[in-house]
Amino acid sequence: MVMDRPTQLPNDLAACQQLLGELFSRLEQVSAKLQDTTRELDDATGTLEQTACTLDAVQQEKQQLLEEIQLLKKLLFGPKRERIVEAPGQQHLFELQADEATPSAASDTAADEIIVPEHTRRRRGHGWNELPKHLPREERRHELPESERLCPCCGLPMPAIREDVSEVLECEPAKLYVIRHIYPQYACPKHKDGVKAAATEPKLVEGGRYGFGVAAEVLNNKFALHLPLYRQQDQLASAGIELSRSTLCDIVTASARWLLPLAERMRQLILQSELLWTDDTPVPLIIEGGTQQARFWTYLGDELHPYDVYDFTTSRKRDGPATFLRGFRGYLHADAYGGYDGIYLASDGGIHEVACWTHARRKFFDARSSQPREAHQAIAWIQQLYEIEDRAADCDPQTRRALRMLEAVPILDRMEAWLQEQAPRALPKSALGKAITYARNQWQALRRYTEDGRLTIDNNPSERRLRAQAIGRKNWLFLGSEQAGPRAALFYTIISSAKRHDLDTRAYLRDVLQRLACGEPNLDDLLPDRWKQSHPEAVRSYRQHEREAKSAAKRLRRQQRRLAENARQQRG
Repeated sequence: MVMDRPTQLPNDLAACQQLLGELFSRLEQVSAKLQDTTRELDDATGTLEQTACTLDAVQQEKQQLLEEIQLLKKLLFGPKRERIVEAPGQQHLFELQADEATPSAASDTAADEIIVPEHTRRRRGHGWNELPKHLPREERRHELPESERLCPCCGLPMPAIREDVSEVLECEPAKLYVIRHIYPQYACPKHKDGVKAAATEPKLVEGGRYGFGVAAEVLNNKFALHLPLYRQQDQLASAGIELSRSTLCDIVTASARWLLPLAERMRQLILQSELLWTDDTPVPLIIEGGTQQARFWTYLGDELHPYDVYDFTTSRKRDGPATFLRGFRGYLHADAYGGYDGIYLASDGGIHEVACWTHARRKFFDARSSQPREAHQAIAWIQQLYEIEDRAADCDPQTRRALRMLEAVPILDRMEAWLQEQAPRALPKSALGKAITYARNQWQALRRYTEDGRLTIDNNPSERRLRAQAIGRKNWLFLGSEQAGPRAALFYTIISSAKRHDLDTRAYLRDVLQRLACGEPNLDDLLPDRWKQSHPEAVRSYRQHEREAKSAAKRLRRQQRRLAENARQQRG
């Protein structure tokens, strides 16, 4: 509002007062309108700010949803292996340099030498030079007809000058045979002192018709080769014997009763370990009215107690591992499952958490698409930690711990400072924010592996032991009852422990079942590490060679990558 200036001021006092009153009144009106306009502008500004905040929230939510969609697509259609394929020297795109203050193998000439693995993989398509000698041979002679053995020149029979021999491996269905146990009975014809006969052979089931070899075959096929019982029916039928499904189930149930003391002995022994590795995996369980998700838990003992023990629970509640680990004291390698936190607290410092760097790396790996620079920085540091572990693989625990303190701890210190610096910058719900939060929450446990040379940098040993359940549930699909869960855990305990020592599981099961049925008094003699010493013929040595070749090839690849990066830095 614009006020008009009076052209002539009055001379008398009353007129002046009246004019001033009008002016003050109009000024008040202008002031009131200005206040209203100011409030409207403030409201508009607040609305704009709210709109801007809403837009930021929508953008953040959109980015989070895009990351989740990309992760789900990768899980469904992408490769499961978390490998970063890059050309040598590509890390400089993100300025990922090693800590100059950290001693590394790249600066050590001796460590730079590429170690060629002693064990290399066989070329595909080639088997043995000679087929095993212990296999039975069946000879088939292929003679020329007599008319073709006559010399076309002189017509006389041609003598054989040599023989070409070629061997072909053949296969027939499983060989089944029947053992007839004959027990002569003796009695004196003059004195009625009774009848005497030899003691009867122990059987899997009293009065049963199926031997320990059949039980070992059924158990090995189901829990080592993941072959459901209905498929085994077809397999046995092709060998000429038809067994009902209920009969196969009875064989499994009877075997569990004999093997229970041995599995319990393994559980007692691994709780005496100073180190344990544990993990779990889900399995569908049939219940009344549908299914529910149950769990298999695996626990790996240390080198002095080399057994793999499995447990079964109907849920993932803390009660399962808490009950199993009662009495354990030492280091526990595990993932970040929240149920373990209460176990650590309840132990009053008796159980020390050792976190897994594979889990931490996976979260940074998933953040590469949204924030590649920061994600690759963290992945590069973790790669350096694993390269240190490669070089320490063949060292004794004391040397390994010294190497970690010298080289890994400075990298961890630098990474810890970087995490603290990045935490305020990263959006909490973004993939990078979640990765940083996970690493910071688990940081003390992630560093703990440097305290003892016997500890491992990740929890991969226990995760690999759950592969049998992951493959198995794709074949047998579910557990039929709650009673089947503990039985399956028992068989997995026996078979996985045997595989840990590269034993022929079928031969091991057969011998152990028979000796337990005969009343073997010393369970420790049946433990796989001791049984291995007395049965060297049942050891599959090729498994050890395969592991060594694979490990050597992996170390070779990392050495080559480290040398290429070192050469690039020297050129720069």
